[in-house]
Amino acid sequence: MRLRFRFLAALTGVAVAAPVLPAAAFQSCPTSADQTAYDILTLRTQMILLATKCGRDQDYNKNFVIRFQPTLQANEREVLAYFRKIYGGAGQGRKDTFSTELVNVMSAEANMQGGEFCPRANMIINEMNALRSAEELASYAAVKDLAPVGVSMCPETVARAPARRAPRKR
Repeated sequence: MRLRFRFLAALTGVAVAAPVLPAAAFQSCPTSADQTAYDILTLRTQMILLATKCGRDQDYNKNFVIRFQPTLQANEREVLAYFRKIYGGAGQGRKDTFSTELVNVMSAEANMQGGEFCPRANMIINEMNALRSAEELASYAAVKDLAPVGVSMCPETVARAPARRAPRKR
């Protein structure tokens, strides 16, 4: 009975957390470049969770961050550029908010997996170690499909603010 209660409580937590995500963030990205940026972002988030929840800090730092540092830094710039393209001056804040919410949702999913999460993490770490180059990272991230169901950084419809024009001088 207690296990059932914990499961329902965790499920409720995910249901409550999901509406916190940007309302329009439930469809895949319109371009493959944007989708690749999101796939790598979700892989980065998953690796952070593996390090913190499973005590795999060394694997995270040595075999992921250091090994793929240029790719991860480029991904951070690509994700920020995407949010700035969509939200203009509010892009940095929207990116930071989305990244935090993504970690929270993925962490809740990890908590629901309970004791199965870390053994699965070991498989991901082993697969990461088998990658031969940074070029394989994007393909790997796409195949793993780590994004939570119903979550994407790409809004269904992009309601862009009209471009501001400089006031005319008379």
